Order: sequence, then structure tokens, then C-alpha cells
Amino acid sequence: MNLNLLQVLSAAFEHHHEHEAVKELAADIGCLDSLIGGFLSFFSIWQFCIAQISPFFMAFILGVHFITDASTLKKSAANLLIPSIGYAAGFSIIFALLGSSGTDTGSYLLYNIKYFRLLSGIFILFTGVFIAGTGFLIKVITLSTDALVWLLAPLLGVAFAFVYSPCIPPVLSKLLNYASIPENAVNGLLLLTVYGMGLSSAFVAAGIPFAMAVGWQADKGRRPGLIIVGSAFFLMVLGAMNITGLMVYYKAFLLGFFVE
Repeated sequence: MNLNLLQVLSAAFEHHHEHEAVKELAADIGCLDSLIGGFLSFFSIWQFCIAQISPFFMAFILGVHFITDASTLKKSAANLLIPSIGYAAGFSIIFALLGSSGTDTGSYLLYNIKYFRLLSGIFILFTGVFIAGTGFLIKVITLSTDALVWLLAPLLGVAFAFVYSPCIPPVLSKLLNYASIPENAVNGLLLLTVYGMGLSSAFVAAGIPFAMAVGWQADKGRRPGLIIVGSAFFLMVLGAMNITGLMVYYKAFLLGFFVE
């Protein structure tokens, strides 16, 4: 009887010790480390996993460059930066909520993730159709799409967060373990949001110069229509993969780079 009691007390002590250790996991990380960790993951081997969505963001921001007002360098930069910030905000919030399994909202989103991915696929497909259609219309009529693109961008960020199945770099691993404990919910959500901002800011840092460089080359060659169609097609492919369930094969292909 005394032995059983000792075993129970020992197990309880070990559980408490492990619980306290997990609670302290993110104590040595903080917001700055989370931001840097998210940003640098984009430029590391983890890009093979991030490529689930990174080429499609490039397609989006490239399409945006060609369907919004790029008559001056200032307008062009603004019409790339504002949607990028909106995308980053939408992506970061949902990314953090999905990682906060210790919260009711995070648990609900994860439990219904297949439905959210289906809806996200439909929205991404719609965005591709919108870019293609706008690219055609601006050839025949004067059309201002800047404000509409600004509104679409945060929703696209939300959709990308739902369809993304992140690999777990060391910093993110610590944050997910930390955020999984209910009493760490608020701080864990904050740190995951900052991590998502770091990751999405890397998208922006790579995407805007890419779009402007391609735009400059396209203006020289007078082939913007082809690029708009290509950008729209990429987005429609991502949407279709999520609607049909084929996205799992694309993810498996990318993860194969981590497996010998």
C-alpha cells in the first residue's frame, strides 16, 4: 500500500515537473526571437515545406502588380505593400489560432480544419479567377481595382494559413508546446502571432522585389497579359488542389525532400 502511494506521488511529481518545464519553454524566446525565427525559416531548408504556399503568394503579388495602378514607382510600391500587410495580418492571426491548441477557438478550428480548407480552396480559386478576369477587363475599360485588392488580401492570408501544414522548426516547436497549455493561452497566442508575422514578412520581403523586377522586365517586353494569366493559373491550381484533396500529394512531394 505504501509502495503504491509512493508510486502515485512520484508520478504526480514527475507530471508536475514536466508541466512546469513546458510552461517555461518559451521563457527564453520572447517576441523578438519568435519574429526572427519565423523570418529566417523562410530562407532555410524549411522552405521546402513552406513551398506549400510560398510560390502561390509570389503568383498573387505578381498578379496584384499588374492589375493595380503601377503608373509611378510610389503607386506601384504602395499597391504591393498594402495588400502584403493585409495578407500578413490575416495569415498571422489564423496561423497563431491554429497553433493555440490550448484554446477553445484553436481546438474548434483544428477540429473543423477540413471544412475550412475546402472553403479556403474555393476562395483561392475565386481570387485566381478575379485576377484573370481583371487582367482582361483592364485592356478594354478603365478599371480601378486597388481598393478591392486591399480587401481581398487579408482574406487570402487567412485562406493560406488554413491550407498550410507547417513543418516544425525548433523555435516553432517550443512555441507550440508552450501554447498547448491552457494557462499559457494568451502569451502563447501572442508569440505564435509574432512568429507568423516573421514568416509572412519574409514572404513580403521576397515577393515585392520579385514582382517589381518581373514587372520591369515585362514592361520592356510588353507581355504583361501572359504574366497575369500565369499568376491567376497558379492560384487556381492551389485552390483546385484543396477543393479536390490533391493538396495532400503536393505536400507529400515537398516533405520527401526531408526524407532520405
